Amino acid sequence: MFTRAQIGQVVAAAVVGGGLLGLAVAPAGAWPIPLTAVENDFLNATRGNFPGNDDQLLLAGKQACRMLYTGQGVQAAIDSTAATYGASPQQAGGLVGAARNTMCTQAPG
Repeated sequence: MFTRAQIGQVVAAAVVGGGLLGLAVAPAGAWPIPLTAVENDFLNATRGNFPGNDDQLLLAGKQACRMLYTGQGVQAAIDSTAATYGASPQQAGGLVGAARNTMCTQAPG
């Protein structure tokens, strides 16, 4: 037979273990983060026209927006994007244009 102390220890261990399991599962339940309509529009404009998966496309587009917003200009954004992602200047130009038309419409230039 188990004593009350032993039963209490087993119950406490089960509660703690269940709580830790819940913490481990919580982040997985929150992923993937839903995309915005603007991000979907950008992806639809760039998929198949620029190398990489959706995550890489979004990263490249947001980096292009950052360059445009900081005043580096369209050509600098195209050149940097092409060099960083191994894309042709035409592919990079298409990505920068898509980013400009969807995600960073207020960028100067």
